[in-house]
Amino acid sequence: MIKKIFLTMSLLLIFCISLTYAATGDGGYAGVFSRMGFDARALGMGGAFVAVADDGFASSFNPAGLVQLKRPIFSSSYRFMSLDRKLSYVSYQQPIKGGAAVGLYWINAGVSDVETRDYEGKVTGELTNHENLVNFNFAKRIIRQFSVGLNIRYSQSNLANLNANTVGFDLGVLFTPYEKLRIGLAADNIGMKYSWNSGKYWQEFDQAGTDTKEDFPLNFKLGGSYLLLKDNLLLSVQADKNSKQSARMHFGAEYQGLKYLAGRLGYNDGSFTFGLGIRQKVKSITFGLDYAFISSQVGTNPDNLVSMGIEF
Repeated sequence: MIKKIFLTMSLLLIFCISLTYAATGDGGYAGVFSRMGFDARALGMGGAFVAVADDGFASSFNPAGLVQLKRPIFSSSYRFMSLDRKLSYVSYQQPIKGGAAVGLYWINAGVSDVETRDYEGKVTGELTNHENLVNFNFAKRIIRQFSVGLNIRYSQSNLANLNANTVGFDLGVLFTPYEKLRIGLAADNIGMKYSWNSGKYWQEFDQAGTDTKEDFPLNFKLGGSYLLLKDNLLLSVQADKNSKQSARMHFGAEYQGLKYLAGRLGYNDGSFTFGLGIRQKVKSITFGLDYAFISSQVGTNPDNLVSMGIEF
């Protein structure tokens, strides 16, 4: 049994690493805010969470993971970022009858008070950029070892008084071939595209606007996780590959050997991360508070992420 598990994880790791050499070319692209991460537990583990996905942020990594919830949970988070950027998240998820679970989450991101200038460099005003994503989640356990999940997503963006919106979906599966081993696969942003018309903005400058289509990158995630040391140590690996960017690797570890405290380390495609988590049960309610530190790859200040969850 141990040899089979080791072979499975080794093959998965080799395949994930091979994906990172499949393509090159990174950039921003539509919906980047929804891919930045807003679960301090997951980000503390380097974002390697598609094969974990067992908390109130599960559906943002792999909607199939929702079936692992035992009780309803309310979650929220805030990511402190440089350059006056903000990213916040609120969700509610709960198990239902028939080995299924449902949920809803909302992400808000943006930046404000950005100066605009004319061709001579003179300040002409300010603009803001705000983005929102609302996501309905459903997951179903097909058999004991296999579950599937679906996210239905609505995304809206506002930039300099211009608006665009789109609807799409995510799909995920979670496979548990052995008790302590999980394998996750997810596809994000299926069918999502912004349609922009800049005429409203440029008419103030007596210039014509343009019509632009902006595709959301179709993103695939594959990963595995394994529990060790009497289930106190969780190891996880994940590879991401989307239609517009180079593949990315994520590695993470979480140790929960202490009564209330968990420690985490991770590697997130060139950035090192660490985090802490606290859990406390009061009667029938469990409170959780998590923190993650994410180092920067581009010379800006590191990000700090705080998230919380209440199970009841």
